[in-house]
Amino acid sequence: MPKNMILEHIGIVVRDRDASLEFYTKVMGFKVLRKYETDKMRVAYLYLDDQLIELNEFYSQDKPLGVWHLGFRVDDMDQAVTELKGKGVEHIDGPLKFQPKIYATADVSSEKLRRALRPPEEKPYWRISNFRDPNGVTLELLER
Repeated sequence: MPKNMILEHIGIVVRDRDASLEFYTKVMGFKVLRKYETDKMRVAYLYLDDQLIELNEFYSQDKPLGVWHLGFRVDDMDQAVTELKGKGVEHIDGPLKFQPKIYATADVSSEKLRRALRPPEEKPYWRISNFRDPNGVTLELLER
């Protein structure tokens, strides 16, 4: 297991981000941590205490709905990638620099939530790498 790795969030593909936001906030009690859009999708991170879920609405609507990936935070991406490759885990891509245009909506104090809210000013991006488990589930590594 890569050093200091934690399960940070579960990524879910949804049909409509805003309808899903309504459900998870009004019915399930989550709060919005942050939202952003890319050229491929609209995303919202939600939190309940310090538990995170990521809602992903793809414009193309070509991904199956439901759990898409497990997001693991690591402190050292290069070490984690080397370790997982060394153990024969299927590598999909990365490490990539990821710098979304975030509009943050939460004021949080938990370290886990602060690290997931936005990249630090001294390094305005996160690094991401993706692997696949033996069942085809995507394992997203994030250096935050």
